[in-house]
Amino acid sequence: MERIKVYVMSVKFSEEEMQQMEKVVEEFFKIMKIQCALPIDIFKVATDLGFDVRGAEFEEKLEGLIVVNENIDKIDGFNSNKIIAYNCSKDINTKKFIVAHELAHYISEKTNACDKKIVFATRDREANYSENKGEQKMDYIAASLLIPKNDLCQFLKKTSNVTVSQVAEKYKVSEELAQRRISEVQYE
Repeated sequence: MERIKVYVMSVKFSEEEMQQMEKVVEEFFKIMKIQCALPIDIFKVATDLGFDVRGAEFEEKLEGLIVVNENIDKIDGFNSNKIIAYNCSKDINTKKFIVAHELAHYISEKTNACDKKIVFATRDREANYSENKGEQKMDYIAASLLIPKNDLCQFLKKTSNVTVSQVAEKYKVSEELAQRRISEVQYE
């Protein structure tokens, strides 16, 4: 049975864990001097960070991957030493989320060890994905990249009776991701 959308938060994080993940994103953006207009163009963010971002035809279970080797100038056949690939058969909202998820691996690795030169991760539909806390953290960070917490909180406060559809439209994401993010920020 295929798992429900990647956006569903199946691992419950503590308030402290969520704050820590939000801080990782904020600090990374500050250090890298990244300022994004809303809605976030995650493809542009990744490209601005030096990634060669490409769609690829993967077998069904593989959704995306990230390969970084900062010990060389370029990975053979690519325009960079940093690559993010996503399954091109997915819809645009899923593609955005996959790129954000892979970028979350990079952000997390660089935050934990800024001198780390090699990063590799794949996103696939393994049977125990929903219980994999590490991958769920990357999903949380991906969601926070696409729907920044502070902006969402302001939007929810200033707009009465906000619907999930309005949030999805504002951030150009799926309604499932919008619902997830509303739940996350209201949990804190």
